[in-house]
Amino acid sequence: MNEKIHRMVLENRELLSVTAVDDIIGFDETQVSLSVGGAVLSVSGSGLSLRKLSLDTGEVVIAGRIDAAVYLDSGTGKKKRSRLFG
Repeated sequence: MNEKIHRMVLENRELLSVTAVDDIIGFDETQVSLSVGGAVLSVSGSGLSLRKLSLDTGEVVIAGRIDAAVYLDSGTGKKKRSRLFG
């Protein structure tokens, strides 16, 4: 099986780059929800915007004040892992 490599790079809590994104579930100024490899990555903060979006390459760049990134089980919406940032 040829799985995509998933990476997240956070710069100064202001710029988050994510790879291997399958879909954008939703976004607003305080939360961005991404489908990543069968899970949901929920990014929360303030003043969030999508600076780069390419579902062809699976790259998303989120700008703004990033307070937390949490993986959720896509079926139940429950936390799969604890907070990564924040």
